[in-house]
Amino acid sequence: MTISVVVPVYKVEAYLSRCVDSILRQSFSDFELILVDDGSPDRCGEYCDAYERRDSRVRVIHQENGGLSAARNSGIAIAQGQWITFIDSDDWIHPDYLRLLYDGVSSNGVKIAVGRYAQVSDNTQVDDSAVAAKAVLVEPEELWVSRRTNATVAWAKLYHKSLFDTVRFPVGKYHEDEYVTYKLLFGCQQVAFVDAPIYRYYYNNASISRLNYLKRLPDIQEAFGSHEAFFQGTPWKQAYRLEVEKYAEVLSNAIWLLKKHKDQQSKAQTKELRAQLKDYLRQHKGMIPFEQRKDIYIAAYPGHEFFIRGLGFIKQKMKKVR
Repeated sequence: MTISVVVPVYKVEAYLSRCVDSILRQSFSDFELILVDDGSPDRCGEYCDAYERRDSRVRVIHQENGGLSAARNSGIAIAQGQWITFIDSDDWIHPDYLRLLYDGVSSNGVKIAVGRYAQVSDNTQVDDSAVAAKAVLVEPEELWVSRRTNATVAWAKLYHKSLFDTVRFPVGKYHEDEYVTYKLLFGCQQVAFVDAPIYRYYYNNASISRLNYLKRLPDIQEAFGSHEAFFQGTPWKQAYRLEVEKYAEVLSNAIWLLKKHKDQQSKAQTKELRAQLKDYLRQHKGMIPFEQRKDIYIAAYPGHEFFIRGLGFIKQKMKKVR
C-alpha cells in the first residue's frame, strides 16, 4: 500500500459523494481511502458504509464526535500506506492529485509534496484535464513566505508517514492545521512543490461570521504565538518577520470586527485587545510594515487615524520623489 487518504466526515451529506468520487477516480490507484465518520448526525455514516461495500480500497471508522483533529488522528493511527494525505470532506481533488504529489516526493527524494489549491463555490467551473506540471524543490521558508496559505493548511500535501511518529493534531483546538504544519515542513530541508491547482477548496461564505472568529480567537492567538516562538532566533528571519505581522493582524482583525458593536462586553473586549496590540507593536517596533499595514496601526490607535493615514501618504510621495 503506497498512500493512505484520510477524510474526516461530519455533517457533509450534500458534499460527501463529490469528495469521495473524486478520490476513487484518481489516475494513481495504489491507495486506501479511510473515511472517519466523526459521529455525524446525518446520513454520512450510511454513505461511508455504502462506499466501503462498493470499493475494496475504502475503510470506514465510526467514532463519537471529537472534532477534525480527533478524526485525522484516528485515520493516522490505522493508516497502512507509506504516505498520508488529508482531504476535507466538503472539498474535492483533481484526477491527477495523488499521481502528481507522489511523483514529486519519489522523484526528488523528499518527505513532503505540496500542491496549489483553487478556491471554489457551487457555481465554479473547474478544469479536470490532465496536468503536465512537475514538482520543483523549494526550501520550506520560501514556501512559507511566498505561499503561506498553501504552507499552513494540512490538506493539498502528501506526507511521509514517519513524520507523524511524534506529531498529532491538537484535539479540541480551532485552527488545528496552524499547530502542526510548520513543524512538519521545517523538519525537512526541502519539499516538492507542484505549481498547479490540484486541490479544490470549497468556500462557503455563510460559514464565516464575527462570532466564529471571536470564538476561535484564543486558539488562533496560541497557534500564531507558537509560530513566532518557533522562528525566533532561527536562520528563518523572513518567516519570523511574517509571523510577527500575522500575529498583529490577528489582534487587529478582532478589533475591526468588534468596532460596530456598542454593547459593554464588546467595548471591554475591544479595550483589552487594543492594549494587547499596542504592547505587541512596542515589543516588535519596526518589524510590521507601516505603509502596507496601516490598518493594524489604526486598530491600535484609532484616535490617530487621520495622522496615520496622512503619514502613510507622505511616505509614499517621498518614495516616488526619490
